[in-house]
Amino acid sequence: MASLGSLNHLSLTVSDRDRSEPFYNTILQFMGYQPVERTETYTMWWLETAGAILISSAKPDCTNPIHDRYSPGLHHIGFNADSREQVDQLYQLLVQLGATILDPPAEYNQYAPGYYAVFFTDPDGIKLELVHMPIVP
Repeated sequence: MASLGSLNHLSLTVSDRDRSEPFYNTILQFMGYQPVERTETYTMWWLETAGAILISSAKPDCTNPIHDRYSPGLHHIGFNADSREQVDQLYQLLVQLGATILDPPAEYNQYAPGYYAVFFTDPDGIKLELVHMPIVP
């Protein structure tokens, strides 16, 4: 049974689903999500404890070719890690993928004591993060 306020799904629009799908497939499966559906309009991954993440292609006549996190809308998505080692492992995977790394794994104590994270973007510039916090509020 879902808890009130818990995330059911997150749906992202990407410029080219064929380009973005391998990226999301790699990082989401690393985090335990499983691919569950691919249709003409979207691809979906599922994690029992977190819900679904979907990607779909932008409309062909879209005038905004890349994501701008400083415009109204989504700024970034942060995922939890169970350990610093998982953050480091994802970083190595991102390097192998040739992903854009915004900030490498490090302690970012300005956010919280012991906050250890890597910040990166998807192929469209959507900022993503994997963070380990010793004590999650």
